[in-house]
Amino acid sequence: MTKNRVLAAGIGMLATAAVLVGCSDENSAKGNEPAGSGNTGSTAQVAGGGSTEVKVEGQDLAGLDLKSVTCVKAGGKINVASAAIGGQQGLGVVMTDDASPKVESVGLVVDGNALAVASMAGASSGSAEVKVDGSTYTITGEAVGADLKNPMAGMITKKFEIKVNCS
Repeated sequence: MTKNRVLAAGIGMLATAAVLVGCSDENSAKGNEPAGSGNTGSTAQVAGGGSTEVKVEGQDLAGLDLKSVTCVKAGGKINVASAAIGGQQGLGVVMTDDASPKVESVGLVVDGNALAVASMAGASSGSAEVKVDGSTYTITGEAVGADLKNPMAGMITKKFEIKVNCS
């Protein structure tokens, strides 16, 4: 039982980190780095909000400002991120920027639950795949995680679908 609790807490922290990394990559690509950081963001392509959809268990992710969702292509990666609303809902996705992209990580904060798809220390949690139709990316799968208010309660799993325009 202790192993499951440690794993649940680790995945919760990973989901939170993925959301934060996605947001920091968004700021980097827009050139919002501190002076002297050396990153001008000149090679990044940024797309915003538009026709974004985020569903968890078939329902729109309430409380997520879809206008805050951005897609940044830089350094061989595609980063999709949103602003967290009151620290409650958030989104971060990292994919490869290949002809057939692969999802590397997903982090969602849903009703206080940190959910993730990731590989950690040789173990994988959750699953995700991406389909591309022109400049629209549809990421589907199952994320696992822990309740941030009670990480010792055990693992939860939720299905998700993220659709974002990334030109």
